[in-house]
Amino acid sequence: MKKNALNTKTVSAYKPKKVFISGASGMLGSTMHKIFVDEGIQVISTDLNPLDPWTDYLDVRDRTRVFEQITREKPDVVLNLAALTDLEYCETHIKDSFDTNALGAENVALVCHKLNIPLVHISTAGVFDGTKDTPYTEQDQPNALNVYGRSKYEAEKIIPKILKKYYIFRAGWMMGGAERDKKFVQKILNQIRSGKKIIPVVTDKMGCPTYTADLSRGILKMLGTKKYGLYHMVSEGNCSRFDVANKIIELLEMKDVSIVPATSSDIIISEEYFVPRAGSEVMINQRILDMELRVMRNWEDAIQEYLLEEIKPMLAARISRKKE
Repeated sequence: MKKNALNTKTVSAYKPKKVFISGASGMLGSTMHKIFVDEGIQVISTDLNPLDPWTDYLDVRDRTRVFEQITREKPDVVLNLAALTDLEYCETHIKDSFDTNALGAENVALVCHKLNIPLVHISTAGVFDGTKDTPYTEQDQPNALNVYGRSKYEAEKIIPKILKKYYIFRAGWMMGGAERDKKFVQKILNQIRSGKKIIPVVTDKMGCPTYTADLSRGILKMLGTKKYGLYHMVSEGNCSRFDVANKIIELLEMKDVSIVPATSSDIIISEEYFVPRAGSEVMINQRILDMELRVMRNWEDAIQEYLLEEIKPMLAARISRKKE
């Protein structure tokens, strides 16, 4: 399969000239910045904790500052990636979670309404409770199990009340961003770096990986449709955490490391990971498929590109620095 294969039947050649990104220093934001700049798009990057010289400070909870910065830049599109995503932190910091994930989204939506420009907002499969036997579609009713999911769903309810020109994209298990990666792939790699040779990984948590590069390109392509609304945007296919861990070991040829199957009840991590998580976060990009579009690859193709083109060179560079 060719990279980023897409049926462009109903996609126009539209491409924004200038975009404004909040939360640009994270996994998705750093990937999106590179991809959009490579496409010739001017990117205004902002973040609560700027990590790059081209990124300015912005706290989306500060309505006045949000209005000032976006109004000054006058972008064609605003992409709100700013979010608190650590489930344990959100559960113990409820106000901060809702202020960032819901009120922050409201602040950005309000200025987009004022300027009459589209908003792209990133949501999550975490709005679902995982009790459905088949993949979740955009028509299914959310029922989040934790504060993080509830705060993200609150934003999904707020945005359509303010805007008509909006895209809400629900992503799955995020992977990408190399050194900015804080999710599952990086956690497995960290265990390997710490010297672990046997790593138990759960088989009873199902979901859909979402590669930040594919998501960024998919969003750019969806902007060309001008068909606003709520969409799922995850890699095709689904898998367990165990499947992903095994794929990491296979692709990076770590033959001295074994991934062993476990269940959530086997791994007692109540102190570190005490927040309830859905057994299934499997989604399908139903609305996109109904439009006869294909903007996301299979998860195995995506993780292969990520591991071999981003992670493997990074690991090699680290080994080289240690030898020096």
